[in-house]
Amino acid sequence: MHQPDFVFRGHLAAVNSICFFSDDRLLVSGDQDGHLIVWSMMLKRQLAKVASAHSAAILTVCGLGADTVVSQGRDNKLCIWTLVASEFSGELRLFKSLAVDSMNFCKFSYATIQSSSWIAFLVDAGAGEACLLDVGSEEQHSLNIGHKSRTKAGSRDDSPMCIKLVASGESKQLELFVGYESNMLQQFGINTSDSKMSAVLRRSVTTVHTEPIMSLDYDSQRQLVYTCAADNKVCCYTAHGSGFKEHTAAVELKNPGNSEIRCFSALALVAVASWDYTVHLFTSDLEPTASIAFHRAALTSVDVSTLSTAEADGIADEYVRQRWNSRSRWMAVASRDARISLWDIDAVLARARSCGAADT
Repeated sequence: MHQPDFVFRGHLAAVNSICFFSDDRLLVSGDQDGHLIVWSMMLKRQLAKVASAHSAAILTVCGLGADTVVSQGRDNKLCIWTLVASEFSGELRLFKSLAVDSMNFCKFSYATIQSSSWIAFLVDAGAGEACLLDVGSEEQHSLNIGHKSRTKAGSRDDSPMCIKLVASGESKQLELFVGYESNMLQQFGINTSDSKMSAVLRRSVTTVHTEPIMSLDYDSQRQLVYTCAADNKVCCYTAHGSGFKEHTAAVELKNPGNSEIRCFSALALVAVASWDYTVHLFTSDLEPTASIAFHRAALTSVDVSTLSTAEADGIADEYVRQRWNSRSRWMAVASRDARISLWDIDAVLARARSCGAADT
């Protein structure tokens, strides 16, 4: 078993979500006890922490720009924080708190379009009511993404389980992908032609999952949608007329249960954080590349850094700046064992290629 390059220890409960931001300089994480931590990637240490940022478990977190953090908790709150920090310390100040429906574990999603950051989140899962928030202007728009599933007992409301907001096409039009409890996948276009935005159904498909869709991601470069669920299937779909078609046959993992799927276009890489303590890595066509098993509990979240050098201009020391610009491309993995492992993803992939096998 290979060892990570570094392990972040600071949480005392399961780490449920992680996200790189500020051009890789920072990593934000949220845990089962509601604690929120921002880590300095240059120092590999805590920069800021809010104990009990939420009164219940944090479901997901993200960073926007260099100084904004967003968190969503099981306390049905979506919180926007302002990070005030120096090189060695900082604090998170609550800027805004919004009501959100977290009871079915559906996590918010975000996208940037025309220099504006947008967040999509559920307001009422049962009614299929979502909200689209412009973080800068605080402008909010209500969206209907409801779906009726048919059962032997008749039709019923089909709760959204996961959403993915993307800026698609050359015009960077906002689109919303939704995975439902019934295993249905739908794509909505966000109509911005007038002041009142609306969600227009573009296409849908009943996926091959046998359990509710837990997570989805979209590769805008290749126009592929990836899904995972509580079953053992990992799926890839491409747009086809008014529906979707399988881009490649679903991959069946040895064990059921997946928390999160992420695709990283620059690496043509797909990563799945699974309940079997393993992060499974695939090519964009779902060809197995590597499997990493280090943690002692189910995995919850995975992210890969961008190698951006935009923030390097703010580093005064030339030696430190050169070291930063020559850093490794990191993959961070969060687990219910309260740890976050850090891996040189390029080294992991090179090792897998040299071994000619999927086990790393």
